[in-house]
Amino acid sequence: MTTERYVEQFLRCALEASGGDPNEFLDPEAIMGPAQLDMSQKNAIVSILLDRRYVSNEGDRADGSVHLIKLTGAGLEQALHLSRISHSKTERDTYLHNVLVRWAYEHTPAGGSASLQEFAGDDRWWFAGTQVTWDEVDAAVDFLVTEKLLAVERAIGHIGIRPTPLGIKFAHSNQTLRFFMTTQPPHSPIVNNDNRGSITVHGDASGSALVTGDRNTVTLNQGLSADALAALVTQLREVASSLGLAQDDAEDLAAEIDNLEQEGAEPARGRRIWRAIMRIVAPAVTTAAAAGADQAVQAAITAGSDLFN
Repeated sequence: MTTERYVEQFLRCALEASGGDPNEFLDPEAIMGPAQLDMSQKNAIVSILLDRRYVSNEGDRADGSVHLIKLTGAGLEQALHLSRISHSKTERDTYLHNVLVRWAYEHTPAGGSASLQEFAGDDRWWFAGTQVTWDEVDAAVDFLVTEKLLAVERAIGHIGIRPTPLGIKFAHSNQTLRFFMTTQPPHSPIVNNDNRGSITVHGDASGSALVTGDRNTVTLNQGLSADALAALVTQLREVASSLGLAQDDAEDLAAEIDNLEQEGAEPARGRRIWRAIMRIVAPAVTTAAAAGADQAVQAAITAGSDLFN
């Protein structure tokens, strides 16, 4: 992780420790733990904060290291800014929309795709001193696929992403995604009519009514099959106990299955929940095989993958 990320984490925790009071004395060592920072980085972080006039030195130790600091007006303002944007859904989504395409471009090998799981180990997993979440990343990937900036490959235990030609064009630009997209021609469904009264739609017609033929037969695309979703939920509950999960993982899986049952009929939400389920289930497949339940688990995985991929 870069020192800049450390600085952001430190500032946010310093804000909490001070209660927003610039007259509060702070011990840098006492902030490192709550900020999830290695103590070896303390002097470098404090040095940067002093250089930027975000903190003032209020006392040194015998070894010359800074013992006490205070947040300056500029430091308090920056810490409050980080806190504000870290709690803003718009800011967090915008950040991921911008960095994911460029991260995929940098990490995609020739003819392949970048493993999305590896994004969690990159310093861009952090935003304004906080970690992003898999739900946020999944939603951002769905958005970028819809906008034709990323392509996704999904398999058991693996999600690969790669930039599309438009995504590569964005990665090469020095622009924000919002501005970049304003420079691109709009992509919208194209409707062609022939002389026999039929309509061909090129694009996503989910949830739309398509009127075709001389007798105006109406076809509706409403999303996922309720029966298929109910069957998947039943399969998952039946195999959950054979996975040998730790208690926390078992509880998380049960909660995600409940979420799938209640919200999975909405395709985009269902895909995100399914990916959360797979992050729990995929590592446990070997345990299920040892328990003789591998066929049932694989059947549930296949059913879910067919439904949501």
